[in-house]
Parts: sequence; C-alpha cells; structure tokens
Amino acid sequence: MYTYIEQAPAACRAILDARDERVGGLVQLFCSHPYRRLHIVASGSSYNIAMTMRDFLQEALSIEVTVGWPMSYTLYDHLQPDDTFVLCLSQSGKSTNTIAAVEKAVEQGNTVAVLTCNASAPIDVAGGNVFEYGSGTDDYYVGKGFPSSCTFLALFGIMAASARGTLDDDARDALIGALSTEIDGMVGAFEAARAFCAAHIRELVQARRIMTVGIGGGYGLALEGALKLNEMTGIAANAYEMEEFVHGPTYEIRKDHVIMLVDLGGPGHGRMMQLAQALHLLTDHVFVITTSEGHDGSALKLPPVCERNSETAADAGSGLGTIRAIIPFQTAAEAICSELDMLSYNLVNFDFEQKMKTKA
Repeated sequence: MYTYIEQAPAACRAILDARDERVGGLVQLFCSHPYRRLHIVASGSSYNIAMTMRDFLQEALSIEVTVGWPMSYTLYDHLQPDDTFVLCLSQSGKSTNTIAAVEKAVEQGNTVAVLTCNASAPIDVAGGNVFEYGSGTDDYYVGKGFPSSCTFLALFGIMAASARGTLDDDARDALIGALSTEIDGMVGAFEAARAFCAAHIRELVQARRIMTVGIGGGYGLALEGALKLNEMTGIAANAYEMEEFVHGPTYEIRKDHVIMLVDLGGPGHGRMMQLAQALHLLTDHVFVITTSEGHDGSALKLPPVCERNSETAADAGSGLGTIRAIIPFQTAAEAICSELDMLSYNLVNFDFEQKMKTKA
C-alpha cells in the first residue's frame, strides 16, 4: 500500500494539470442539459469516494446529489426523473453490479456517464459515456485511486459549476488553488500518518474492534477507513455517521476497542469535539484525524485547508481536505499488516470470492 500512497500525489497533480483534457469531456456532457439532480451509482471504494465528495459536489453545483449502490439501483432505484444525470463509478471497470447498473440506466433513458481507471474494461460495452480518471490501473486496494478519484470529482464539480454559472471566476480559481495546495500537502500527511501509526502501533494491532466515525465528507472517509481495515487486516471495523454513532453503537464499546474519528471542521466540528472528549469514558483508544484545532494529544493533526478568496469558495472548499485525510486510514491498514507480517487478510477469503463472483 505504501508504494501507491507515495504515487498518489503525482497522479493527483497530473489530473489537475491536464484538467481540461481529463475532465472536460464529462463537464461538456453534464452541461449539455440543465440537469437538476446528480445520482451517483457505485460500490466498494467507489461508493466511499462518492460519499466523500457528495457534499462538495452539491455545494459547488447547487443541485441535489445522491449516492446509491448498483444492485439497489438496478432492482429498486432506477426510476429517476428525466432531469437526472446518472454517474456510475467503477475503479476496475469490471464490477458486474456496476455494469448491470449502467445497462439499466441506459434502458431507463437517463443520460449516464461512467468513470473508471480503465476505459477498455468490460464496462465500456454497457452503453454509457466512458471517461478515465487518469490514475492508471496498477493500483492495489485503490491506494492512489481514492485521492486521485476525489481530485477528478472535485475538478468536475468546480469546472461544471463554472460552466453553469453557479461559481464565479474568482471562486473557481480559489478552489483550484486550494485543491493544488491539498495535493502539495499529501506528502506531509503521509509522513505524519506513518509517525502517528508507529507511535500507536500496539494499540492498533491489539484492537479487538475498530469503529470509524465521521460526518459529511468525513463519513465517506470513515467508510473507506473501515473497508481498508476489513479487507487488509481482518480486524472487525465498521463506519458510522457521527450522530447515529451515539444512538446505539456506543453501547458495544469496550476498553480494548479503538475509535477513529474524522473531524474536517465545518458545522459538525463542535459536536465532534464533544464526542471525542466523552468517548474517553468508554475507552482510552480514541484517535482523531483532524484539520481543526482543539483536540488533545491523541489527534493526528493535518494542516488546515488554505484560506480562500471568497465566501462561496470557502463554503464549497471545506471538502477538499478529504484528499489528504484518507492517508492516515490507508497507512494504519498497511502498518498493521507490516507489524503482523501478513500480506493481506483477503487471501483467506479467496474461495468465497470465487463463489460470489463480482468481477467480469
């Protein structure tokens, strides 16, 4: 995983620098009609990417953005209004459930676009308009694919909002500058995450249970963090939305459980601070991944997002910190595997995966 984390900044930078070529086609398709809704269909890490960027896209585009799973879309949620733009995400382009969702969207008559790392993968023949992220196909566990896909979606939101007139030129430029700053900060975030995981490796390795918690874009990060811990280490891990976490799940917390909170600031910051402090009553292993001030020594503090030049940019740009804030979760999963000298836990799941085939 470390190799792909190290490659991620260059992949994100390449997408940013070639944004007109890389993202322009999707922007043009989206702006060809006054769509009032964006419905994103994805599973696994792609679903988590969509959840991470949903609020940013909604704020920038000033339309409703919803996220759903491919099988649910195919069986139940495909009756979307005519003014809905359907965007299907599949890192590999081989996910059978997402391929089926693309085919269903085409059948329903909605405009459907596909984002993938491999435009020549089987999803290419499903009938949608296929676009490549640009991060490459050599990406184990979506180590560089997660931040680079978030970069792509951020640019799509910024450029489409600019084209539709919901983002003025100053706000657009400020957001692109903020995105560039976030990419520059990825190397420092990785260094800080490795030092943090080294300092707390015994707690991570000995955890009987890990619970990840976030809100807004931070909830998408919590989902991906739990998924990486599940599939790489086999440690029981689940993600929760911040307020739902206190409505039942906290009752299962024991002293040997690790709680990882994501605090990216914004309107949920005060409540997250309160939660972080209260959780010490239940376990000593409370960690906060944060871009905000005020948390104690158990926090992994990432530098705050840069100052922006307009109120609109400040509001929309609060989600850009997610591009760096995923790195601590990725690093923790690899650190646990390295400490236990295991390649990855998913090897024991091989027979099950063959029976429940999910890739074309």
